[in-house]
Amino acid sequence: MINKFLLETVIYLIEIIKYLMTLLVGKNLLKSISDEPVKKEYRKLQVDDQPIFDVPEKLNYKLLIAEYEFKHGKEFAPVKPRKNKALAPKDVICPKCGAPHTYLYDNNGGRGQYLCKVCDTTFNPKNYYQKSIVLRCPHCSKTLERIKARKDFYVYKCKNDNCSFYQNNLKSMTKSEKQDFKKNPGKFKVRYIFRDFTFDFKPLSKESPVKSMVSFPTILIPFTP
Repeated sequence: MINKFLLETVIYLIEIIKYLMTLLVGKNLLKSISDEPVKKEYRKLQVDDQPIFDVPEKLNYKLLIAEYEFKHGKEFAPVKPRKNKALAPKDVICPKCGAPHTYLYDNNGGRGQYLCKVCDTTFNPKNYYQKSIVLRCPHCSKTLERIKARKDFYVYKCKNDNCSFYQNNLKSMTKSEKQDFKKNPGKFKVRYIFRDFTFDFKPLSKESPVKSMVSFPTILIPFTP
């Protein structure tokens, strides 16, 4: 709740500043933001849309086996070594349904990929199903790739060349910007980026022993643009 309140407060104060600046300088600051690609000196000020938070499906291998045995009237047998498919190590379990190694094949000759006989899932140690939440681009739904790890946050980027966000930014460039982009691509922010902050918000909660000297409800002034 505190995060939502702070975000709403910041947005509210930004609208007040825009309105006051319009009155002072006589320019309309309330118009929509341009879709032009953000140059290097300003790109840190741009905030992209929130990503899609995708929670992977989880199954129960015991229920799947019971369903199979009820439907087919026979026991669901553990895996047996077969051509080009050895058994998985004992410490490996299926990340989607939880099946133990007795139901898993080594799918690529000891190179880290396994096949679950119960739910027919192919996986490896960096598989989709091992993540509690998968971050996807809000423009193309492709999985975001973590490109940087900082002290208090991770940086994720959409590397899909067909992403509408990326393509629209390229199309909106002027001829000179396109030439500059070919030589210095780092000067422009053209791909979707998301920062996942990892610092603790607990000190900001009401239960924190550190009391703030400022109360937001008392400093806010009713405002109608």
